[in-house]
Amino acid sequence: MKNKFIISFLIGISSFCILFPQNSNSERNISPSITIRYDDILAGMTPSSTIGILLSIDDTKYSGFDTSSDASELRILVGWKWTILGLGTKKIELDDGSERIVGMTSFGAKYRVLDGMFTSMEYVRIDDEEIEGYEPQADFIRLSIGVDF
Repeated sequence: MKNKFIISFLIGISSFCILFPQNSNSERNISPSITIRYDDILAGMTPSSTIGILLSIDDTKYSGFDTSSDASELRILVGWKWTILGLGTKKIELDDGSERIVGMTSFGAKYRVLDGMFTSMEYVRIDDEEIEGYEPQADFIRLSIGVDF
């Protein structure tokens, strides 16, 4: 039920963006991005890197996706001005050595430091409760520094 709602929501947003595009004075609407992320900055920083694509809708709105370099996370991003929202999946390893894919959500703020360089801070929640043989990961704050081309 939950997955059907999420898929319907994403299809609805995509359809809305295609049906009602806005003119953009930008020469390029699609920008690849590379980001260095520091997970759980309050309890020791765990660095990772991501690669993704950002699609500018207009000067203040964007969407896109990113994936971690080890392919353990995949997110769809939606942003407006300073706000960034992420909805995705994360691969976790259970105590018996098997892997499972769980949902992940994030929200936060993104600030453009220079032209082509940004930083963001997000609150990340991983939906990994109620899994036998796995201790749930606590919610954490993520700091990111990235460039887009």
